[in-house]
Amino acid sequence: NFSDNLGRCVVMVGMPFPNIRSAELQEKMAYLDQTLPRAPGQAPPGKALVENLCMKAVNQSIGRAIRHQKDFASIVLLDQRYARPPVLAKLPAWIRARVEVKATFG
Repeated sequence: NFSDNLGRCVVMVGMPFPNIRSAELQEKMAYLDQTLPRAPGQAPPGKALVENLCMKAVNQSIGRAIRHQKDFASIVLLDQRYARPPVLAKLPAWIRARVEVKATFG
């Protein structure tokens, strides 16, 4: 944990997806795909699990630098996939309200 002046910037390069070749994760995905209905226009439940695990890791990483209400840090998400609405929706509202998507870097 890097609260206060110990951490003022979080840079996420890429997206921290779990290993989808993991036997345990494959079983969980298959179970969800078989038992839960697929909503129209939504990702299959197994794929949603993988996306949720990824975004949980992103949010936990951000939380390492921002530990309380008066703490602050810059958050840089370096991957165009973070601009996708389904991904943005999985960020906390206080971050979504401040997101700036840039087409180029520099």
